[in-house]
Amino acid sequence: MKTLVRTSILSSAQGILRPDVVAAASRSGRWLFLTAGLCLGLVAARAQEMDIGIRSSIDDKVFGKSGANPVHGKIYGMLPPQLVTSDSKLVIPADGNLIAALVARELDNNGFQRVAKGQRPQIVISMHYGRGWLRNPYLAGAGPETPGGFSAVGGIDAPTVSITGMGEQLFKEMGTGFEQKLQKAQYEKLFIRVTAWEFPTDPKAKPKMLWHTMVLVDDPDHRDLNRVAAEMLANAGHYFDKEIKEEEVDIYKPVPEGRVYVGKPEVVETPPAPPPKAK
Repeated sequence: MKTLVRTSILSSAQGILRPDVVAAASRSGRWLFLTAGLCLGLVAARAQEMDIGIRSSIDDKVFGKSGANPVHGKIYGMLPPQLVTSDSKLVIPADGNLIAALVARELDNNGFQRVAKGQRPQIVISMHYGRGWLRNPYLAGAGPETPGGFSAVGGIDAPTVSITGMGEQLFKEMGTGFEQKLQKAQYEKLFIRVTAWEFPTDPKAKPKMLWHTMVLVDDPDHRDLNRVAAEMLANAGHYFDKEIKEEEVDIYKPVPEGRVYVGKPEVVETPPAPPPKAK
């Protein structure tokens, strides 16, 4: 007689079995039969992390001059966010109003102040978002480059081909984990760029960029910017109007784990097979 243990799946997401169900089946020596989808869910249930990359720079500093960075105003106005078009579209269209609200929240949380009615802003904030292959910061000092096509993200250009092994770049390449960082930076990114401009007092003056912060994540084919933008900007806000010495800061955040809850096992007895007929 063959004994099976039949279970009912109460709810599922990524797939984790309840230990008491597995133990019950093991003690009795019975087999626990589950669907192929549930087994695949066990693999997907492993802990995952979202790697948030941050690049930040002061753009109006005087090169070759030591000392503190320029002091910028904190009272800001905002321009409407702009989608950077590329060959690949976002998997789900992003809500520009949501991104603007999240950027404003992080500005407010980090010492900036929204311009009041009748007040003149000190800086103007522009926002760009989208997906694409950005310039690899780990190749910035590699020597001669073949420029890629410029995007609308404030002069951030497409992938470049660089000649490595010159000067400071050589020492960087010898550092621990450099190759891994370089390769990761080559992936297509989902990004939000926040840029601060000096408020123009002369309408004929050329726009002056003060600072910018870029926050990005990998795997744009499987990420909804609407869902990850809050986490991205919450980690990037601390770097607004700050210079990062490293090419990129990596912050790892856990992705919520899904679970599969299995109901109480039900023992199903099956009758033994009939004896073979006599010849």
